[in-house]
Amino acid sequence: MKKKLLVLLSIVALFYACSSDDDNNITPPSGEEFIGTWQLTAITVSNAIDANNDGNTSTNLLDEVTCLQETFILNEGFTWTSNAVNVRLISAITGNLYNVSCSDPQATNGNWGVDNGRIFLVGGNDTREFTVAGSEIIETIGQNLPGIQSFTFQRQE
Repeated sequence: MKKKLLVLLSIVALFYACSSDDDNNITPPSGEEFIGTWQLTAITVSNAIDANNDGNTSTNLLDEVTCLQETFILNEGFTWTSNAVNVRLISAITGNLYNVSCSDPQATNGNWGVDNGRIFLVGGNDTREFTVAGSEIIETIGQNLPGIQSFTFQRQE
């Protein structure tokens, strides 16, 4: 279904791109609309797990592990900073029970940019790619358990 929607959107975009109506007025995103503070709101895993042993399972690790957090700031001048406590290890115990350990707090920084509806954060040896989905930006990882599917961030007002 997603592929059909993507093909349809591509055709519509191509149609408008090829039209003769004021093509000179189309401007790509400047990045200005993304400047601000972004807060981690979900770390999604492929199957619901119970990492805190409370009898409830969730596909959002933030519901299960209280130490996980990340905030990053996109600044004017295309620099960024981040403070995070990340997943260090996810290991299966039994059934839907998993042990999730957290890293020490980490501060990182670098440069960022916008290209074709995606945001890129470059810092150290890593490049992180986010897609824009309304008021959220999503970094897709795509791992199966015991891995992470995606990180979702929302702008803080």
